[in-house]
Amino acid sequence: MRTLLSINKFLAIVALALLSCQNTEDLSLKQLHRSNAALNLSGKDLYMKHCAACHQNNTKGVKGVFPPLKDSDYFLEDPKRAIHNILYGQSEQIKVNGVVYQGIMPAVKMSDSEVVKVVNYLVKDVNKSNQIINLNDVKWVKQNP
Repeated sequence: MRTLLSINKFLAIVALALLSCQNTEDLSLKQLHRSNAALNLSGKDLYMKHCAACHQNNTKGVKGVFPPLKDSDYFLEDPKRAIHNILYGQSEQIKVNGVVYQGIMPAVKMSDSEVVKVVNYLVKDVNKSNQIINLNDVKWVKQNP
C-alpha cells in the first residue's frame, strides 16, 4: 500500500512538472513581448535597448572587447556593415581604429524600419556624418548577405 502511495505521489509530481513546462504566458508577460514597432521607439531608444549593454551608453564600446561605434573607421567606412551585423550577427575578427576585436555579436531581432532608425542614429546623431541609410539599403543587405 505504501509503495502504491509513493508511485501516485511520484506520478502527481511528474504531471505537475509537465504541466508547468507548457507555454502558458499570462497577459502581463505578453505585454513585454509586444513588437518594438508598436512602441515606435526612436533610433536612440533602440540603441539603448539593444546595443548599449555591449557598445556602452556613450557608444565608445570597451577597448579590445566591444568595438566603438562613435568615431569608428570600420563603421563609418560602410554603414551597411552595421545593417549586416544587426541582421545576421558578427563573429569574424575585425579591426576598428587599429584595435583587433574577436568577439561574437548575435543577430538582433528588429524590423527593417528599426534597423534604419538605429543605424541612422549612429551615423547622423552619434558620428555627425552626412551619410544616411534607408529601407533599400536593408533590402540590399538581405539580398547580399
